[in-house]
Amino acid sequence: MTLPQKFPNIYYMERQNYFDGLIAQDDIKETLTGHINIYKSISFIPHLFISAPRGCGKTVFARKVGKNLGKRFIEVNAGSINNVKTFFHNIVIPHIQNQDVTLFLDEAHKLPKDVENCLLTILQYGQEKSSEFEFEEYLYEFDFTRLSVIAATTEPQGVFHALLDRFEQLELDEYNPNDLSEIVKMICKDITFIPEVLSEIATVLRGNARAASQMADKINNWMMTYSSSKVVGKKEWGSIKNWLKIKPLGLGKKELLILRLLGERKEARVTAIAATLLLTRPAVMKEEQYLQKQYLMEIKSSVRCITKKGQEYLENLAKIESIEPVPPVEPVPPVPPKPKEKKKILRIKLPDPVNTSTAPLIPEDLFQMRENAGR
Repeated sequence: MTLPQKFPNIYYMERQNYFDGLIAQDDIKETLTGHINIYKSISFIPHLFISAPRGCGKTVFARKVGKNLGKRFIEVNAGSINNVKTFFHNIVIPHIQNQDVTLFLDEAHKLPKDVENCLLTILQYGQEKSSEFEFEEYLYEFDFTRLSVIAATTEPQGVFHALLDRFEQLELDEYNPNDLSEIVKMICKDITFIPEVLSEIATVLRGNARAASQMADKINNWMMTYSSSKVVGKKEWGSIKNWLKIKPLGLGKKELLILRLLGERKEARVTAIAATLLLTRPAVMKEEQYLQKQYLMEIKSSVRCITKKGQEYLENLAKIESIEPVPPVEPVPPVPPKPKEKKKILRIKLPDPVNTSTAPLIPEDLFQMRENAGR
């Protein structure tokens, strides 16, 4: 459908493909596409703040935006910025001042408080699309038609709320199983998957696009090494699961230990779990998040309890582990007995006995010669 000519910019935005190769997240793509188009028109894009669970594409989207803005892209882990002095001497002065740059601050929740306060002033701009900040007796100007700022984190609640207000906030969705299946198929472009196998693969990826990409690479590598087929069926996927020790729903070792402990005790406090499994309290609380998300366990009055679904998970896992096929061991045929060797008879022909009556006598002087030779 052709749009009226009075809406040429809308038509232009819809036919852009700045995020080629990225599956899903259509709402975010549409919003960012509009910002990129506007930047190409007026050389300005608002400060962007991307939040999402791990592996949902925050960094990839930031890099795509930076690439399409056409400026140098600088990626900095916020945890490496110790203080305001580090920020200015290592980042602002050498890489930002008087340059066309997109600055990406990853893990933004790790920013020190003094740097957050500094950014409160720097990222505040008016009609002129610029700001100023005084540091070590110098006045630095930040021109946001030349400098674009993107921040990202998995923990937006850890960022100072006033600083968050300086950004336009974008939340990426967790990937659903269909999206994850598409990612795996896109990367394994020369491989065909049995539908039910592809569905099972999606369930162990935990809504994580990065995990889907990594799994696709491993499947490619395994198939090239161990299979002459181009089809991943139950047999192939079973071998890959055994190789990577993949459990249903993609549970990790520590998560499974926690769930099994709760299966034995029915309920336990976090301190008891930590003491039994030799983990810290924060480690237990981190590992139990996915178990809660999958309704395998729940918390009642600070007590961790296994759910009915969690109990069923353990029972089904036990059945799977008990029927896992073991490669048959072919019997070794007995070693055939060696044929008995015939004993060889050595026949020695002795010389005829000497007839002393006819044997010549040895001269007496010959004995004297032998004695002289041995001296």
